[in-house]
Amino acid sequence: MSTYFLCSYQSAKGPRAGVVVGETVFDAETLTRKAAYATVLGILNDWRRAEGSLRKAAAAAAKRKAKGRPLNRTRLLAPVLWPSAIYCAGANYTDHMLEMARLQNIPPAPDPHEVGLKPWHFIKASRTVTGHQATIELPAASKAIDWEAELGAVIGRPAKNVPIEKALD
Repeated sequence: MSTYFLCSYQSAKGPRAGVVVGETVFDAETLTRKAAYATVLGILNDWRRAEGSLRKAAAAAAKRKAKGRPLNRTRLLAPVLWPSAIYCAGANYTDHMLEMARLQNIPPAPDPHEVGLKPWHFIKASRTVTGHQATIELPAASKAIDWEAELGAVIGRPAKNVPIEKALD
């Protein structure tokens, strides 16, 4: 069985879904012959069927040395382009607040948990997702920036009130 990864990459046709096998990127639509798999969102929306199709197609491509593009010469984009929403948890707020107070040499604000606030969440604009080695233009008025690295998770099917022991299912 071939291990594969999904990606979005820039092609002459525009952004495309790719299947990475080893050091080669294959166009997902071409590899599977499924038009809906031209984008990673198209694949994820049909994941129950797509998973098997992609696994078989990746194995066949690796076995027959199908023509793809070298990974190291492929411009990778954000894995999921323009998701409908990005839900964020404010779990790191206290650490961030303490760091910013220290850098500005001011006393920190009270910890939200210590003043009785419950954990909070927020939504980011979907256009804030960038690809590998992307250049990010900062507003001209910016005097300082505060960067963050984020981890994203794609939940494959609707879920609500899932117990911790079943979360990875």
